[in-house]
Amino acid sequence: MTTEKRDLSRSIKRTLEVLEYFDAEHPSVSVKEISLALGYPQSSTSILLKSLGELGYLHYDKKSRTYRPSPRVALLGRSVAPYLFGEGSVMAAMEDVGQRTGELVNLATPAGIMIQYIHVIPATNPVRLHMHTGAVRPMIGSGMGHLFLAALPNAELDVEIERLMNLLSEPAIGTQELMKEIRKIRRNGYVMATSTGTPGGGLVALRLPGLYGGAPLAIGIGGVANVIASNEERYIRILRDAVKRHIEPLLSRNGKASEPDSATRPALRSVP
Repeated sequence: MTTEKRDLSRSIKRTLEVLEYFDAEHPSVSVKEISLALGYPQSSTSILLKSLGELGYLHYDKKSRTYRPSPRVALLGRSVAPYLFGEGSVMAAMEDVGQRTGELVNLATPAGIMIQYIHVIPATNPVRLHMHTGAVRPMIGSGMGHLFLAALPNAELDVEIERLMNLLSEPAIGTQELMKEIRKIRRNGYVMATSTGTPGGGLVALRLPGLYGGAPLAIGIGGVANVIASNEERYIRILRDAVKRHIEPLLSRNGKASEPDSATRPALRSVP
């Protein structure tokens, strides 16, 4: 990669990280806060925020000397907004799961050789797992990554696993062990994993029906490993119920039938 392309990639990454930093806990921020939180030089942070303000994505409050997102930011996701927001949506399902379990609830999507958590609802339980929106995990070696791989048809799965293995210098799991995990996910229709992506952590998750802006999504419950393991059956029932009540009616109303069972749970192949 040339220096010019590397600088462009870094600028794009920083721009997206800045926009993702704004949430209910950070509705408006100063240059110094963003610089410290994200680890950027204060001078380049100031230039970036000013540029986003000039483009109309941030509003600058001269009195408090802070920035906050403008309505234009909300329009960036307008093509998938009907699925993500409002009554009967992915966000409604996540909030439902969070209220019923008290655990961290996350929403993930594939991102190259990684999976990325694009939205996280923090846990309210006393003993909890912490994760921030934008966190990434490897596709191979994380429960959520294995969930997405399990949805691929066998012909595509073989090619994708080989590609990912070649790109990873030290895969966290071997091919045969990975295929055993994939077979288990296909058999159960969901993933339950402990201490894969996060040491001491656990996850139970299922892939959502359909595509969202052309991309697959998965919703999961994360927490302390032994708590997740002991509540596996109850948590998966809650996840499935939330999908049934909040997401499936929305897909039906918008004429987006969920993917056929053969697409999400392909025929199992033999593993040597």
